[in-house]
Amino acid sequence: MSDSRTNDQGVIVVGAGIVGTATARSLQRAGRKVTLLDSGEPGRATSYGNAGFVAIDHVLPLARPSTLRRVPQMLMDRTGPLSVHPGSVPWLLPWMARFALAAYSQAEVKKGVDSFGALMAEANIAWQAEIQASGLGELFKTQGALYVYESNSAFADGEEERALQAAKGTVFEIVDGNRAREIAPGLSERIVRGVYYPHGMHTINPYRVVTTLAERFAADGGTILRGRVRGFSREGARVTSVKLTDQELPGDSVVIAAGRASGELTRLLGFNAPLVAERGYHVMLAPDNVRFDLPVSPAERGFFITPMEEGLRVAGTVELAAPHQPPTWARADILVRHLKDIFPDVGGAERSRWIGERPSLPDFRPAIGRAPRLSNVYCAYGHQHVGLTLATATGRLIARQMEGEELPAALTPCDPGRFG
Repeated sequence: MSDSRTNDQGVIVVGAGIVGTATARSLQRAGRKVTLLDSGEPGRATSYGNAGFVAIDHVLPLARPSTLRRVPQMLMDRTGPLSVHPGSVPWLLPWMARFALAAYSQAEVKKGVDSFGALMAEANIAWQAEIQASGLGELFKTQGALYVYESNSAFADGEEERALQAAKGTVFEIVDGNRAREIAPGLSERIVRGVYYPHGMHTINPYRVVTTLAERFAADGGTILRGRVRGFSREGARVTSVKLTDQELPGDSVVIAAGRASGELTRLLGFNAPLVAERGYHVMLAPDNVRFDLPVSPAERGFFITPMEEGLRVAGTVELAAPHQPPTWARADILVRHLKDIFPDVGGAERSRWIGERPSLPDFRPAIGRAPRLSNVYCAYGHQHVGLTLATATGRLIARQMEGEELPAALTPCDPGRFG
């Protein structure tokens, strides 16, 4: 095993969102010299505006038959959890075809279940360790999480995932509407069932999580650079430097953790990452009449309601789009309407709104591990809805792989080379 610490050029992590920053911290603690590189400030892109929930209950890939069957109905509902940016349809068709194939394949779905089981087991340990190591305690709360249902049929649709969660030891309580309203006062009478996860954890400010990690990284000797990647220099199967607009950075290893933009970087390196912008929105509201302190998710509507230090965040939905398309702010307006249906008297004046591009691969499994045909490039992208959840786990896995360890067999389906 070659050790990048012998010639001290270090590791370049491309991407300073939650995944890249957490990976930089893990590599730093493993004794590596690390440069964290991004075209913007740490945490200002997609990691800025997520719902804040560390979703270790997520054990089913979104690419599965039940999701595929619901797609036509969701697309017909203009207020539903899924939409497609009209001008992006031709660009999206190949990705959609791959999604359909993955969703229909029992073998592919099983790969997703196995890999998410392994990742979520790692995530719980990894976050607890990072919170302690980086002094993040004030930014996280373990108040539980509550999924609520407006019909018994929708509740029944979640049985498959609950069975998997129970088999993996996830603790949850099935509740009726009255108990749900005790847990989250202000819930509408239309709520008939709920699932309460008492050990659920969330952050009160996702952006501050990233900036605090970046501050700790810099304080411990890490380097943070602003710059846009234009290419890579190679010698055989090794990348020797990262080319920026105005300079070239030598490195012993490179980690690609640039979210949706990772697909543009992998093309420069000679392999494929078919990432789409699975766009999500949030609206921040004044916390009027908020009498609950945990994330609440109306499962049929596909969004989260999370009390945060800056107000009440209403975040979620999915809008598939090609890169760099203008926002569809009507999707944000829909979130506010959904909130009023679920919590009629909760939430005050709008304080801000936001759009982010979740990086999603068609089989809805992340790409984690060594890049194909390259000995010193590692991948950490494609985390779609669970980037916050899996950030620290991904960082620990990459650090261990650089030390010469094999990734767990259950993560073979996350091989970055699976798309050619």
